[in-house]
Amino acid sequence: MIAQDRHPDLQFRDSEASRIGAALGFDPARFAGDTGSMRGSVIRAQWFDRITETFITSHPSGLCVSIGSGLDDRPARIRLPATLDWIDADFANVVRLRDTLIARRANVRTLTVMETEPLAWMDGINWVPERPVLVLAEGVSMYLAPALGEDLVRGLVERAGRNRASIELAADFASPVMVRHSRRNPSIAKTRASFLWAVARPEAVGEIAPGLALVEADDITRRCGAVAWTMATVHRLLTGRPVYFCGHYRYRPS
Repeated sequence: MIAQDRHPDLQFRDSEASRIGAALGFDPARFAGDTGSMRGSVIRAQWFDRITETFITSHPSGLCVSIGSGLDDRPARIRLPATLDWIDADFANVVRLRDTLIARRANVRTLTVMETEPLAWMDGINWVPERPVLVLAEGVSMYLAPALGEDLVRGLVERAGRNRASIELAADFASPVMVRHSRRNPSIAKTRASFLWAVARPEAVGEIAPGLALVEADDITRRCGAVAWTMATVHRLLTGRPVYFCGHYRYRPS
């Protein structure tokens, strides 16, 4: 496993990821040269794991919704209690692939995200009054059109308010400079993807939907090696803002 071999100091292990990668014939060495991004991916995963575990400890009968899950199997890594429900949401082709590679669990289900109606999945959540919900969006926001990203945030808060349910959102966001130069990232270039939605500062996400408050923000770029640390430090000195961050937000209905 590339994380365990190349970044042993992070002490991150994911046996399911290794198994799935082997089943697909995936060669992680394809991205190994991009040390900063690879290290950042591990640090980001650990941050999302921590947020999820903290939520589960406080709300063992809550609901976790992971959007754009891909082939990540976080429920296996953090060991869900039987009382908690988990939803993985992604496009139909990804859901079909997940079904062939990841074992079904009694309290885990998938939701299909429709490309023509990318926010319709929110109505497929079993909203229960006063039941806390955690929404995870790891490696998702920067690929959304800005209007769609803002509609996602507003839609989640609106539905939580309508159903008298508290909601927490954990997501990572790219700054304007990171979005502008995303094609220069060697890993992004290999996937032919591009970043679209830029968020200049952590507080800006909370301003999209009234009542959504920032709980914490983590500038993880500063822990991704010397080059990334230098870039993040210079950017913060010039702008007072992170170049890339993970943000945790909370909304409680009045």
